[in-house]
Amino acid sequence: MNSLVSDAKKAGERVGLLSDSIVINGGIPLRGRIEVRGAKNLATKAMVASLLGETPSLLRSVPDISDVRVVSGLLEVHGVTLRKGEQEGDLILDPKDVESAHMADIDAHAGSSRIPILFCGPLLHRLGEAFIPDLGGCRIGDRPIDFHLDALRAFGAVVEKLRAASGSPRRTA
Repeated sequence: MNSLVSDAKKAGERVGLLSDSIVINGGIPLRGRIEVRGAKNLATKAMVASLLGETPSLLRSVPDISDVRVVSGLLEVHGVTLRKGEQEGDLILDPKDVESAHMADIDAHAGSSRIPILFCGPLLHRLGEAFIPDLGGCRIGDRPIDFHLDALRAFGAVVEKLRAASGSPRRTA
């Protein structure tokens, strides 16, 4: 075993760490510039928040990742027009034609994603109703959506669990 790793294990054991650690001392200072392409957790929420406006929103440094593509597809089936901006990573979202989407279209874009729950508040605000598929599981553990549904109920929404023609559960608010 590398002595650096061995020393790190001993240090970790002394402070009660539960997992292996690697401690790096010294080295060469980093120099130069890097481009940070935005935060996925912010980008997807900001995209959904565009539903609350009536005029286009410009988001910058939107990363090109699967969650962003899922949200883009869900926004488009709800009538939001998306287009690239002048700079790489720019995304323009125009919500002027927001409409209810068909469950089949929502399912096609959502897949096993848990993102559709984020659409409930903005869609309730704009349209008075929202439909989401039964959300899939999560690889990092149980993440119930009850607190989302409880918040919607606290604002006066009626939340129902429906069955689609296919027999799979659906939630409506």
